[in-house]
Amino acid sequence: MSQIIKAFLGIFLTMFMAVTAMGILSAYMEVMNAQDMQARIVDELENSDYNAGVAKECFEKSKAAGYELAVTYFCEDAAVATAHSASEVPALTKKVDMAKVEMHFPFKVPFLGIEKTHTFVSYAR
Repeated sequence: MSQIIKAFLGIFLTMFMAVTAMGILSAYMEVMNAQDMQARIVDELENSDYNAGVAKECFEKSKAAGYELAVTYFCEDAAVATAHSASEVPALTKKVDMAKVEMHFPFKVPFLGIEKTHTFVSYAR
């Protein structure tokens, strides 16, 4: 009888650890995908010299992936413009010195009941 209980407990703990590990790995992959997308967006903005068309495309890509993007443009004349969607992207006539790129993404581990929104922040120069 004790061997049956030990076997059941062993199988239960193994299944519990497997399900927990899958949830954590899934959340980790979501973080890695969001980080990769943000790095690509920063590269695209830098390489396009903050072109409005490229910025709108970046907003559309992030929205399609389920992420929220916010870009704050810092111009050389100390003007600041912030865009939270593709329709808010300003047609910049002045030279942009730098842009702050914020990406908000969901972080979920359903098995453990964790559901938060995290943010990556980086700067394009």
